[in-house]
Amino acid sequence: MTLELHTPQDGFYKGTRFDRGGVFKSLVFGGVEMCGQWFESYSPTMHDAVLGPTEEFAPMPVIPSEVEESYIVLKPGVGIIDIGPEPYDRFKLYRIVNPGRWEVDGMRFRHILEGYYDYIKEIVVTGENSFRISHKFEAHIPFDGDVYNHNFFTMGKMEIGPSRKIDFPFRPEGTWRAEYDSAGFTDSGIRFSRVLKEGESVYTGNIHEAGKEGMPYEMTLSEGPLGVHIKGDVPVFKTVLWANHRIACLEPYNKISLAPGQAFFWSIEYTLEG
Repeated sequence: MTLELHTPQDGFYKGTRFDRGGVFKSLVFGGVEMCGQWFESYSPTMHDAVLGPTEEFAPMPVIPSEVEESYIVLKPGVGIIDIGPEPYDRFKLYRIVNPGRWEVDGMRFRHILEGYYDYIKEIVVTGENSFRISHKFEAHIPFDGDVYNHNFFTMGKMEIGPSRKIDFPFRPEGTWRAEYDSAGFTDSGIRFSRVLKEGESVYTGNIHEAGKEGMPYEMTLSEGPLGVHIKGDVPVFKTVLWANHRIACLEPYNKISLAPGQAFFWSIEYTLEG
């Protein structure tokens, strides 16, 4: 397994949506690029110019800035950003008012925003075909938000169709954004009935275990003999699927609710198969 990382301030990703610490550039397993460039063209400031397991925190809080009719937002893993007079839009690039301080030691990334939080993410290779992402988020202010992982896995093939499979250790259900003829639930997961066309996408925002609220943090993405098994140690409160013709992403969400001085710990285990 090969893993390439970049420093947060001058590296591969300079957007203001995703956590800038520990951004994957490539993940190779058995000669196959499991996390390849899934977008057509690359720009470091593109909001989703990221690959592999990539995390985004919800923005909070929104407070007036020194500029009239403008607001600033706390975005963990990025810093404090100025969003202007309009509501926050995750797809936009914003000006960073305070980038905080980064400390990078190998694959351990620490982001300190004085007076707001101290956040640590560490990526550890745990075996010939496995790795773990561990986190600690310590709040210095009341913090009520969430964090999710986008899981941009390509598994060597830039086409989403019947060969791409998603499985859970339970029967899933949820509400699709539209009536799709290309994707649907099965007793154990999600299947695609045909290859998605360029410009086409599918989405469901509330995948959960049938008959229950939420779902365990466990899922498998596969493409032929290749697969990645994902398991978290904190239950999720919702899971999202977003897919287009080049990528199919499962996005499990964890809730973070902290008083000043409290910390939230969570880890995600990844096992590559095939």
